[in-house]
Amino acid sequence: MRFLILLVIISVIGVIGNSSQQAAGDNSDSNDSIFQSYEFPSHPHLTHLCSQRVYGSGHEITWDAFASSTRPSKLVAYYRKKLGDAGFVREGKGGFWRRPADAPRPQRVLDIKAINAKNPSGDCQKPPPPNSRAIITVSRMY
Repeated sequence: MRFLILLVIISVIGVIGNSSQQAAGDNSDSNDSIFQSYEFPSHPHLTHLCSQRVYGSGHEITWDAFASSTRPSKLVAYYRKKLGDAGFVREGKGGFWRRPADAPRPQRVLDIKAINAKNPSGDCQKPPPPNSRAIITVSRMY
């Protein structure tokens, strides 16, 4: 939970730097490779909004944001089948998985939020498509 708060604070404040914006759109192959780099399974029909990198408190965080027309509850059900309940925390209509599940500071996070919930994708230049219902953010801390 602290990691997600840190991620939100860093992205909102814009602490030092971000990487170039990507506009991969609904390219499943590209999305699959991005999710694989975070060691999470992808979901079909996602729109890639951007990729960012932030630095702060001696750590580097990379994250990618995706929009989905699928309801957050359906995305949570999909990922619970894929990832199980270890490291899962329900949050509003969505939730997040921490990996490793039992680590005090997770190295990787997959976060699902309703489109109207506050999330880092607000820092992306590319807006979610009009039919979007959810935002998936995958992140890694180094």
